[in-house]
Parts: sequence; C-alpha cells; structure tokens
Amino acid sequence: MKKIVLCLGLLCLSAGAFAGTYSDFSKYATADSLKPFARDMGGLIGSGLFSTGRSLGFSGFDVGVRAAAQFSPSSDNTILKNSGVNMLWLPWIQAEIGMPFRLDGFIRATNYEGLTMSGGGIRWGITKVDDEPYALQSMLVVAGHSAVNRSFSITHFSGNFVTSMKLSQVVTPYIGVGFDHTRLMVMESSADPSLVGSDVTVNDYRATVGMHFKIIRFGYLNTAFNMLHGQPALEGSLGVRF
Repeated sequence: MKKIVLCLGLLCLSAGAFAGTYSDFSKYATADSLKPFARDMGGLIGSGLFSTGRSLGFSGFDVGVRAAAQFSPSSDNTILKNSGVNMLWLPWIQAEIGMPFRLDGFIRATNYEGLTMSGGGIRWGITKVDDEPYALQSMLVVAGHSAVNRSFSITHFSGNFVTSMKLSQVVTPYIGVGFDHTRLMVMESSADPSLVGSDVTVNDYRATVGMHFKIIRFGYLNTAFNMLHGQPALEGSLGVRF
C-alpha cells in the first residue's frame, strides 16, 4: 500500500510538467468569464477535505492520494469551454495527523498541468470517537489554499460539516456540506490586457455523499459524489490511516 501511495504521489507531483488545462486562460479570459472560472476552481479545490466524521485520535496519522473531477465546466465558464476542456479535475497528496482534543491537522499539495496548489486546515470532532456499529460521528472542517498559474492566482477558504456512520468493519458511509470562498486574480491576459491585476470573489456551496472502505489493515479507499454549485462531480482517495 505504501508503495502504491508513493507512486501515485510522484505521478501527481510530476504532472506539472504539462501545460494542459489552464494553458489558454490568457487567450480566452474575459471580464464575464472570470467568476464562472473561479467558481469551478473553488469547488474543485474544496473537494476531498473529509472522508468520515471520525477524528483520527491523538497521534493518529493518514497519508494518501486524492482527486476530484467535475464532469464538465459550468456553461458560462467560457475560458475552459473555449479551451476544449471536457472534464475539470485535480489530483493531490494529503497528509493528516491527530492531535489532542479531537483535533486533526492536515496539509495538501499538488503541481498539476501548470497549476501549483498548497494548503491545509483543521478538523474538530464534535462527537467523541466511537467505533461501535451505527454510532454517528460528526466533524467541523476549516481549510485554506493558495494556487498559482502563470496567468492567474487563487486564494481559497472553506468551511465544512461532515457526519458518518460505521455500518461494518469495512464500510462507512458519509455525507457532508461545505462553503467555498474563492478569490481569483488575473496575472496575464492576451485577450484583454486591461484585466491584468483585476480580481473577482465568489462564494458557493458544495454537497457530498460518499463511502469509506477499509481494504486492508491500515489501507482505505474512498469514493463520493459531489454537487459543486449545482455541477455534478466525483472525488476519490487511496491511502493508509492508523
């Protein structure tokens, strides 16, 4: 399992060698398209912040590779539509550690197709850790991220609530809601040079329904369906947790 996580992580970090998804931002950016683009990016960056409502517990640890994919750009996101992007997705590495008072700290990072993103946050377990079947576990999650491309930069903050119920030693379903605050700044625009230095801010919601699967003693696999500001999306993760 550790070898799988390491290999996937290296692929995630090395993907930045390709221009890909965001290479035409400068070519197609307009004043009307900035907010739809920021909204799509905020929902994507805010995905994958939780996979159960159970805190790790003091000295617990979790590391893995995660990814989120929005089925298609929003209809008014003409930057990506005109770039020929059919699916918007983002992989990253995430590491977490359990602390006292039912607190978990986490960091996450990626360098994918010209976008470098890093961030982290804190989770607080509202309920005490309980591994008995059918016990509800709930958490609050706050996070912040910074993402940079040659043509734009993004600052993202998120607040989330998640609850889960362990059905067996293998399966734990979870549901969650989140709020994304995203600020986009234009750093380069050949389509409209007057946009350089301008910024937009958007606020929107995110909803998640997922399943957490224990696949070996310390290994897990998560998969979930998301609604990102009304846009369907998927997220998943593979890692080790102990």
